[in-house]
Amino acid sequence: MAVSIAIETPLQDDVRDLVARLNDHLIPLSPLEFQFKMTVEQMAGSDTTLFVARDETGKAVGMGALKVHSPELGEVKRMFTDPQMRGKRIGS
Repeated sequence: MAVSIAIETPLQDDVRDLVARLNDHLIPLSPLEFQFKMTVEQMAGSDTTLFVARDETGKAVGMGALKVHSPELGEVKRMFTDPQMRGKRIGS
C-alpha cells in the first residue's frame, strides 16, 4: 500500500475527524486531569508541526504532531492511526 506523509494544517475536516476519533479513544482511559490534549486550533500554532499520513486515495489515515517548547526540547503530541490501518507500518 502506498502511503504519503506530509506536513499539513490541522484545520481540515478529515484531520479534525482523526482528532475526534483519538479523543473518543483516549478520554475513557484516564482521568481528565491527566490528559494533555491539544485542539486542532492549538496544533495550528507556529510552535507545532503536524504530519499527516494519507493512503493512495488521499484519505487521512494517521497523524502525529511535534510541539517545540525550546530549541532543545520538543514533544510528540496527538499520534493516531486509523484502527483499520494499524499494523500496516504506516509510520515507517
